[in-house]
Amino acid sequence: MTADTAALLRAAARDPRFLDPAWTSVPALRALRDTYLAGVRIADRTANALPLPAADRKAARFLARMFADALAPPNLLPGNPAALRKAVRTRGRSLRQGAAHLLSDVRHNRGLPAMVDRRAFEAGRNLATTPGRVVFRNHLMELIQYEPRTTTVHAVPLLCCPPWVNKFYIADLSPGRSIVQWAVEHGHTVFTISYRNPDASLRHIGYDDYLRDSLLPAMAVVRDITGAEEVNLFGGCLGGLIGLMLAAWLDDAHRPRLRSITALNTLADFTDITALTRAGGVGWFLRGPGFRLVEALTATQGVMSGRNLEMFFRLLRSDDLIWSRMKAGWLMGERPPAYDLLYWNCDTLNVPHRAQQYLLRNLCLDNAFAKGTAELAGRRLRLDRVTQDVFLVAARDDHLVPWTSAYRTVRLLPGDVRFHLASGGHNAAVVAPPDSGASYWTGGPDGVQAPDWLAGATEYHDTWWRAWARWLAERAGPQRPPPPLGNDRHPATEPAPGRYVLT
Repeated sequence: MTADTAALLRAAARDPRFLDPAWTSVPALRALRDTYLAGVRIADRTANALPLPAADRKAARFLARMFADALAPPNLLPGNPAALRKAVRTRGRSLRQGAAHLLSDVRHNRGLPAMVDRRAFEAGRNLATTPGRVVFRNHLMELIQYEPRTTTVHAVPLLCCPPWVNKFYIADLSPGRSIVQWAVEHGHTVFTISYRNPDASLRHIGYDDYLRDSLLPAMAVVRDITGAEEVNLFGGCLGGLIGLMLAAWLDDAHRPRLRSITALNTLADFTDITALTRAGGVGWFLRGPGFRLVEALTATQGVMSGRNLEMFFRLLRSDDLIWSRMKAGWLMGERPPAYDLLYWNCDTLNVPHRAQQYLLRNLCLDNAFAKGTAELAGRRLRLDRVTQDVFLVAARDDHLVPWTSAYRTVRLLPGDVRFHLASGGHNAAVVAPPDSGASYWTGGPDGVQAPDWLAGATEYHDTWWRAWARWLAERAGPQRPPPPLGNDRHPATEPAPGRYVLT
């Protein structure tokens, strides 16, 4: 056996696309598999041998791998023994169902295979169902106040700041899987921002607008309704980042003050992303031609389409998020799953051109926030102002915000920062109710690198929600009767989840 043959056999044994016994027992399929894997190896070696700088060679390998994934034999019916067996067993019914799914995806999903059964969910029906009312609305956001569930509540209210590239209800997913519901049931007065889905008329909206026209007025309304002098802030991903940026922007005279910040899967130090743009691979999309393409698209359309963002992120993991779903839906005739988290992930928001520019230029490429050179709404963002207690959560299997990068935030902030590493990916780690089988790690040594922190951390076979509830209760003040739902200046109007989430 030659070295190349042995390498092919090892690759085949590890590749989940070729685990079906037919790939070994049927000579024609075995030959097809080996030819494909040999071609992948040749393409990878060719890309690596190109007379280009190292970063461009990595980009070439990344693109070659994307094409190779698209051309994998199991993506086509003749090269998919499981789909062929099912077609025989169902007398062709699976193929008819697959063809119907294909036509539906061409018509309604830009030709991408559907990841979720969109008919199974609707915000306000079986998602985002925690009772509440809209108490404020402007051109950019709605503010929702949730009804109390306890006879007394903590004096310091909780304001949820979602990422402005996704809809708010990942924090209020389905009953029993809602952080908002959990917080309300633990005696907190909870408000959440729900962002409008921007169109071309909002192309001028930037990070400073999300600060001035969403976070600041939301905090003012919360104070006006509750009378509180302090607010606890909860944010995920870019919502957590802008929450930290708000703390770095505020001065001592601002009322209400920020009492604490909870940030989930938040990247504040983009050192690793900046290095990635120099190293090639995925980073190619954030520099050079990729960067110019993104800017040209948003400049022409006024926004970066949420559907285009979804397509981009699916391409980065095409085998998992495109081809495996295509095999299940188009070749096997299976309906997409009815899964609330996948539905939310596909229920995207557009990103205004100016906000997209600031994110890519100032944060991703220049790493201005971590360096202390970022400016927002006419003021330098000073990290020494972020003295609030901070509860950080990162996801161990996060492919968008690697936990080792999220961990860097600990060293940026001068206050009491508690870092928690949750099991699961970028989204699944957030939705971790009790009895979900989730785990988290915390308590690693201070001032060490991420791997050393994990080596010294303690694992808990429980949801991080419980640890957060204890931490937040210590920073939420004494008990008091619940405040009213709205007031004369900010009346409670239509029921949650409001109007903007439906657009």
